[in-house]
Amino acid sequence: MIDGFNDPLVDIHHYSPTLNIAQLLTFSERKGLGITRAMVQNYIRDGLLPPPKGRIYTRKHLAALVMIQQLKAVYDMPTIKAVLVPYMDGEGLPLETYARLTALREVAQDKWAEAVAPTFAGESAGQLAEMAWVAGYAAFTAGGAQ
Repeated sequence: MIDGFNDPLVDIHHYSPTLNIAQLLTFSERKGLGITRAMVQNYIRDGLLPPPKGRIYTRKHLAALVMIQQLKAVYDMPTIKAVLVPYMDGEGLPLETYARLTALREVAQDKWAEAVAPTFAGESAGQLAEMAWVAGYAAFTAGGAQ
């Protein structure tokens, strides 16, 4: 993992299996994701995120939100929807898929950082991680997540 990068993919399994909107937003705030209540509502309306059951979200919703936010750095919303939605079930992104993406992403980040660090010496760890995300996501989609 790249030092200093606040990666929300690391600790999602430590959160409660069920969450309310306030807990989702607290997670987002702590991880610097910038997810707002309006964004969650828009993702549900646009079919990017399954609706909660009642007002209860799950870790799968949280996983989907993290992936959407990460992918927004690189892709437009129609592309994100086309790629992520087929992997989702009725509650969000399955945790097995999330774990596989996390593992692929970490390997890609490490390899990418080693390869490009001398070239991008002036870039921050977060910028290098974002570049690595592109490589990790390409490996994820090429390998099929399910």
